[in-house]
Amino acid sequence: MSKFFLLKYVTFFIGCMSCFILHTQFAVPAVIASCLTGLIGSFIAFPKQYENHPYAAIYAGSFAGMCSQGLINSYWELAIISLIGAMLYVLTAKMFTGFGGKLGSIAFISVALFVLAKGIV
Repeated sequence: MSKFFLLKYVTFFIGCMSCFILHTQFAVPAVIASCLTGLIGSFIAFPKQYENHPYAAIYAGSFAGMCSQGLINSYWELAIISLIGAMLYVLTAKMFTGFGGKLGSIAFISVALFVLAKGIV
């Protein structure tokens, strides 16, 4: 497992978990919870070799963490969503450079794939 993927997974999970906890446990509106997660995450120092990728993963994770409590029943499910999101991010890192909506699309696809798989299994 590469360090890059592990960093993406951990930062995606931190963003996802932080946003989800803020809006489910503390009744912060989902959009504001995502904004706060991204803002606070932007102050975390990461090695320069990773460029802006950890910050982008935190934002993408916060978008995925905006999902409702009706879809997600445990923190393990957030970990699986984060795994899917980190894989999608790493696989599409060189694609769609300069296009808007990449992070939101990754978040949507990761949650949608999880919910679809959960419904099938």
